[in-house]
Amino acid sequence: MSEQNIFRALRNKNFRYFFVGQMLSVAGTWMQRVAQGWLAYRLTGSSFYLGLVSFAGSAPAFLLAPLGGILADRFDRRRLMVWAQTLALLQAGALAILTLAGVITPASLLFLSVIQGIINAFENPARQSFYTEMVRAEDLSNAIALNASLVNVARVVGPAVAGVLVALWGEGVCFSVNAISFVAVIVALWLMDIEPKPRPLPKTPGLQLLREGFVFVKTKPPLRTMLANFSVFNFAGSPYLTLLPMLAVETLHTGPSGLGWLVSASGAGAIIASLVLASRKSTDGLPSASFAATAMGGSALILLAISHSLPLSILMMSLVGGGYLFTLAGTQTMMQTQVPEEMRGRVMSFYSMVFLGVPPLGSLLAGTAAERYRTPATVVTGGLICLLSALYCARAARGNETHA
Repeated sequence: MSEQNIFRALRNKNFRYFFVGQMLSVAGTWMQRVAQGWLAYRLTGSSFYLGLVSFAGSAPAFLLAPLGGILADRFDRRRLMVWAQTLALLQAGALAILTLAGVITPASLLFLSVIQGIINAFENPARQSFYTEMVRAEDLSNAIALNASLVNVARVVGPAVAGVLVALWGEGVCFSVNAISFVAVIVALWLMDIEPKPRPLPKTPGLQLLREGFVFVKTKPPLRTMLANFSVFNFAGSPYLTLLPMLAVETLHTGPSGLGWLVSASGAGAIIASLVLASRKSTDGLPSASFAATAMGGSALILLAISHSLPLSILMMSLVGGGYLFTLAGTQTMMQTQVPEEMRGRVMSFYSMVFLGVPPLGSLLAGTAAERYRTPATVVTGGLICLLSALYCARAARGNETHA
């Protein structure tokens, strides 16, 4: 695992700008995510409301991400991202002002979460399609893995800092820091030396354009199976982050700082997984490795749910984070390296639907289930579903190879 091989995408100047800007912005985003979950629980004491806030923050992507994909294929992706980052800055600023003024309510928190979800639905397909404009083709998979690494470095730092800030000054300070962090991405995007590339689409109905992207994924067995497995992991496994405040308080008897360490441990495991992925020179064997990562994450979720020890829970969180990241980035890498440029935005919008739109459905269901059947039982069930999905998809993939 040579250093030159792991960091080769940083040879591209535009990607270096992107890398630094994303590092600062994503750290702020994770600070907001942890603080927002804690604020939701503090305001209501309800696991259902925790799930509802998470649902409101991402559900719009399930409906709007395909539209975002069409825009990403037609217009300048950099300008789309600048507009989205500016709107995200305003959303975080509004959340900070209301919280610091002490007038935030469950309803206003829910409303601002919906606004955040709408912004993400248009920003994510543009960002997922932007890699090919920043790096050379041979560096594409490495750039995706390095971006995953920086996201999870920020995921370690952000929650740990958020835990301290919430304990000392409250959630509003975290929202303020996040608002400021978006400036880093906006500046990085404008510093890039990229020629605008308008992409006029055929004058066909929007549904037909989306269908082209859907058919492309459907007719590629590795993509289809990996996306299905990632969908299950996102639906049944990712709600652990939504329910983590409940596990921290009710099972582990810890507070904001303990919650920050748990989320940071998940990020630490993800960093290791992303570096392993970055060191790969090809996508050979990537589907099987992703299914194994899902199985590891599901098993760790089961142990996390029954743990009453903070050190053991931290270890399990690192395995969950590593398994989730490898599944996520492995799926993204396979899609990015096989999609034709003219439909990249539309195809990656389906990834965005799964990445952003599926978790809130799982979080809403998990919050309801945790309210009725308790949080540990809900997390155990999610882990079992992930484990079964990995086994089924691995078997299906072997069947596809046999009939190929």
